[in-house]
Amino acid sequence: MDSIYELFDNDKIFVLGHRGFSEKYPENTMLSFQACADEKGVDGVELDVRLCKSGELVVSHDSNLKRTTGVDRNIEDMTWSEIKDLDAGSFKGPGFSEARIPLLEEVLSSFSDRFCYDIEIKAPKTFGHKQICNDLWQMIMDHHLEKSVMVSSFNPFALRRFNRTCWYSVPTADIFCDEPSLPKVTRHGKGHLVSGSSYLKPDCEQTTYENVNKWKLPVISWTVNTEEEAKRILSLPYIKGLIGNDPLLLRSVLDGENISKK
Repeated sequence: MDSIYELFDNDKIFVLGHRGFSEKYPENTMLSFQACADEKGVDGVELDVRLCKSGELVVSHDSNLKRTTGVDRNIEDMTWSEIKDLDAGSFKGPGFSEARIPLLEEVLSSFSDRFCYDIEIKAPKTFGHKQICNDLWQMIMDHHLEKSVMVSSFNPFALRRFNRTCWYSVPTADIFCDEPSLPKVTRHGKGHLVSGSSYLKPDCEQTTYENVNKWKLPVISWTVNTEEEAKRILSLPYIKGLIGNDPLLLRSVLDGENISKK
C-alpha cells in the first residue's frame, strides 16, 4: 500500500470503505474490514473510535448501541467487558450474528499496513479530549502506522488536541455537513480554522465546484454511494478521495473514468 503521504502527494484519488464494506457487511466490524482488505481496489477503511467507561478505544459510530446491538445504552457508560460479547451483526442480517464490536487495537493488530485508515474521533464534548487523543496517537505509534493513518472528526477542538499531540505529523480533517445538530460555525468547513487540519471531509451535498474552489484544500467526500454522485464529484478539482459503503462501486467508477488529479 502507498503511504498516506504518497496518496496525498501524487495524482492518485483513493477509495475508502465507509465503516468498512458496510453495504454488504455489518458496519465497523472485523467482517466489514476484512472484506476491504480482500479487495485490491480498496485503498483503506474509514472507522470510528470512542472511549468506553473502562478506557479502551472502541470501534463504533453510534454512542448508543440500540441500533446495532439492541442494547439501549451508551458506550461511554459501559465497560469493555459489557460490550465485547454483544451481537453487532444481526441488525444487518441473521447470518452475521457472530459479529462483535472490535477494539481499535484488534483492528490495527489484524490488518497492520495492509491498507490505510481514516480514524474518526468521536468526541461528543467540546473540550476534554486528552485521553482519547493521547491513547490514539500512542496506539498508532505502537503499531508503526504513522504513514498509514489519517485522523478526522466533526469536533475541531478534538482535532486541534490530536494535532498538537502528534505534532501535526499525520494528515487530519474536519468533517462537516449542513445538519442542524452541528454547531452552525462548523457546518461549512470553518472548523478548520480552529483545528489546523490539512484536508477537509465534506458530505456529498457540500462537495460542489463552488465550495472546493473556495476551500482550496484536499477534499475527501462522504458518503458517496451512487455512480452518478461519484462521477459528479470526480469531475471537481482538489478531490483526493471518496468514502462509500460500497468501495468496489467507487473503484469501478474511478477506473472507468480514468481520472486522477492533484
